[in-house]
Parts: sequence; structure tokens; C-alpha cells
Amino acid sequence: MVVDAVIFDLDGTLVNTIEDIANANNKMLQEYGFPTHPLNNYIGWIGNGARTLVEASLPPQKRNQDVRPYLSKYDQYYRENINVKSKLFPQVDKILDMLAERNIPFAINTNKPQRLTDVVVSSYLQKWTFSNVIGHSNHFPHKPDPKGALHFAKQINCDPKNVLFIGDSCVDVQTAIAAGMVPMGVSWGYGNPSLGGDNVNVIDHPQEIIDYIIKNNKYENKSCTVIR
Repeated sequence: MVVDAVIFDLDGTLVNTIEDIANANNKMLQEYGFPTHPLNNYIGWIGNGARTLVEASLPPQKRNQDVRPYLSKYDQYYRENINVKSKLFPQVDKILDMLAERNIPFAINTNKPQRLTDVVVSSYLQKWTFSNVIGHSNHFPHKPDPKGALHFAKQINCDPKNVLFIGDSCVDVQTAIAAGMVPMGVSWGYGNPSLGGDNVNVIDHPQEIIDYIIKNNKYENKSCTVIR
């Protein structure tokens, strides 16, 4: 393929957010007198949006009720403590620097609510200019619906088959396939991208992303950042 643009998932791909998410939700559960959960439980729940995560954490008898009060309280606590433990995954900055240097458009497509996505991006990724930052909203449904990914491709007038979609979960792979894009999984996140389809390219180190894009991008200037 020719890589003309790149889409990233957010949580588990660019930013390690799980501890702040777990702590905020556990604080909500404590306030309502519900049992809290260990970090590993949240790793299994993350990736399908805040509502799904909150519902999974509630006692079984509460899951079929209106969860909006619990979701709202989680949202509040997460916004208040969104940058306590979270941080970029190691050397992700080198990938973004390389894309910016080569003028390759790049975007985010995440199942995190748009309002929280914007806070994370402004807190940890303000150094880079993303062509678009697409979270879950009334305009864009949860992945694996490809609407957000295809909107970005249309926005930059790029054939979807030339868009590399990078994420840490099977949902990201399924989104890429549904959009007609090229999926790439990363092993350092919270999910198992290999479950999203057959023969998915799963990489273990950011340098592999850099090498793949350089090899498959038309840009001829080789003076880009390389991780050592």
C-alpha cells in the first residue's frame, strides 16, 4: 500500500490512560456505596466507550437501570483527574514527529466521548496538529462503525485504501476493515488486535510503525526521526 494518511486510536495506543480511568470510576462507585474493582478489570472493559465501562463496573442489579447518573459522576471525576497518572506511551512522540515532518495527515478516532477526548488531547498531545480528533458523539457512533474514519478520509480527499489505521484492540481492526483501510495493531495497549481479523499486522515497538510508513510513503526526504 501507499500510506497517505494515518488514523490512531487514543487510549492504549497513544496515551496510557487506564489508571486515571480506573481511579475515577472507582471513586464514583465508592460514592454510591458499590464495590470497586482492580485495574485489570478496567483493562478488559475499556475500548467500547464510557457507558459500556461504567455499566460493566456496576453491581448486576444496577446495570439494567438508568446509568446516566453514574456516567455523569464518572465523567466529572475523570475530567477533574485526567492528568494524574496518564502519560504518552514510550516513543509515541517520535511517530508523531515523523508524520508532522513528512506532512502526512494524521487523526484520532476513539470511542472515548468527544468532550473527554478533547481534554486528553489538549493535556498530552498539544504539541502536534491533528487533522481531526473524532470521539464518540451524536455525529459519530462508536467504532467499529467506520463513519468517523471515513469522514476523515473524505475530509482530506484520501482514498481509504491508503489510510493506515493503528490501534490496540480488535475493535480498531474491525473499524479499519469496515472502512476499507489498512489495520495495524500495537501490542503495548489494553486489547488484542489480532482478534479483529485474519493475518493482522501487530507490531511491538513504535520504530516498526516509523519503518513501515517510511517504506510505504511517497515522500522522498529520508531525514526523518528514527528511534534508536
